[in-house]
Amino acid sequence: MYKILGNLCLLISAPIFALTTASVNQTWFYPGDQVVLTLSSDGNKVTFPSIGNIDGNNILYTSNSQKISIVNNKQSRHSSQSYVIQPSKSFSIPAYTLIVDGGKQTTQPIEINLKNPEQTKPGDDYILQIEADKPTFFLGDEINLKVIFKVKKSISSSNQVGITMPEVKDLLFIKNNKSIQSTDENYNIHTLNYRLRADNFGAFNIPSVVASIGNQNTNTFGNFPARGKTSQIKKIHSNTLTITVNPLPDALRIFGDFKIKASIDKTQVKQGDAVNLTLIISGNGNLGDIEKFKLDIDSATVYSDDATFTYNQWQQKFAIVGGKSFAIPSLKFDYFDKITQSKKSIATKPIDIQIEVKEPIQNLLNKTGKLLPGTDSNLPTSNLKYYYLLLGIIIGIIVSALVIAFKNIKSKTDKSLINQIKLARGDKALFDLLLPLNIAGLSAMLEQLEANIYKNAQHKIRKKDIINAIKFEHKIN
Repeated sequence: MYKILGNLCLLISAPIFALTTASVNQTWFYPGDQVVLTLSSDGNKVTFPSIGNIDGNNILYTSNSQKISIVNNKQSRHSSQSYVIQPSKSFSIPAYTLIVDGGKQTTQPIEINLKNPEQTKPGDDYILQIEADKPTFFLGDEINLKVIFKVKKSISSSNQVGITMPEVKDLLFIKNNKSIQSTDENYNIHTLNYRLRADNFGAFNIPSVVASIGNQNTNTFGNFPARGKTSQIKKIHSNTLTITVNPLPDALRIFGDFKIKASIDKTQVKQGDAVNLTLIISGNGNLGDIEKFKLDIDSATVYSDDATFTYNQWQQKFAIVGGKSFAIPSLKFDYFDKITQSKKSIATKPIDIQIEVKEPIQNLLNKTGKLLPGTDSNLPTSNLKYYYLLLGIIIGIIVSALVIAFKNIKSKTDKSLINQIKLARGDKALFDLLLPLNIAGLSAMLEQLEANIYKNAQHKIRKKDIINAIKFEHKIN
């Protein structure tokens, strides 16, 4: 009897160790799912390990929490820290050591397995499918992709549905935000339409699209709220697709249906004046990949602007100054024609330019320095040098005035541009404003804006940096 009581007293007086555990939100996952590891302890002072990755999977973000409770006038503290990862294959969570109230405590390892999703099939309450209008296309072209979600008419329509598209390297999914609704005998049908482009050629596997279905007060398709409160979320998976992107033949880079046009502002100019040429390629295709044209003309100097383009037009401007009459040669453009499915060449016609050559003044004087007979002038030839000097002074004054006026106009123009940048809303508006500018300091920002618009990137663009680059280029104070 005494021995038993003695053992009982020893048990009661022994220290009670804090409980430390490692837990996960799920021990298996589908491709694209996030796994959350939570380390917890009941100690009063807990130091968690520093974790950069879990079995090769980088930590996306962490969170921590702490709960204090008092029972029978005794305070207890529960601390936890969570680590979020997005694995792509089965992995192991190792044992981790926590420092709890000055002592070390180690968790148990956990095995996490990748589970292949089960695709929906006819007769299910919910059906998810993806369809492409053609399995093969050329680089530079695009195809139409449909995401079709079906729900049985007998099921409540108060569910909210979120669609998650897969990420595939070198493929770009461009969404049409409008959802098309229809019905058949058993299902209500919602369809989302995407345009699919490729940045490279080869065979591509498009994994299953995921639909997250949760109970909500309203029925919405396509955009599931990140922080919406749902009583339960059900995930379903579509079929997979394989598409093939073929390279263009004959080392061509441009695909589409185009027309070409060259226009000039005048066909006859005085010697030293410029002829302005505008080259336009219009149509449908990958206009942004067209390379800048090079124009070489004997006895003429050619100045060229950078090319600009919109969704249906590519343009490049030239200024040509010739010393004598010349011809603008034919400009040829090769591409892979979308309609004929073959190589096609289009070209502009040559354009003749007449130059009015100025007669040198010395050719108007005879050997004695007097004007040749028939030359109309009321000025004595002995005073010609003074008139040349006066003419030079006048030209200098005019040039100085023009330079000052140009600087004032340039300053006002740049300040107006800065005001437009400040008022611009959204990446697309900024991109359209900056694209025509030829400023080296903006090239990186233009690439980031283009990635935000067309590749769903999340680059943060500061208008202050854009304005500073413009001021630096044009020396605006």
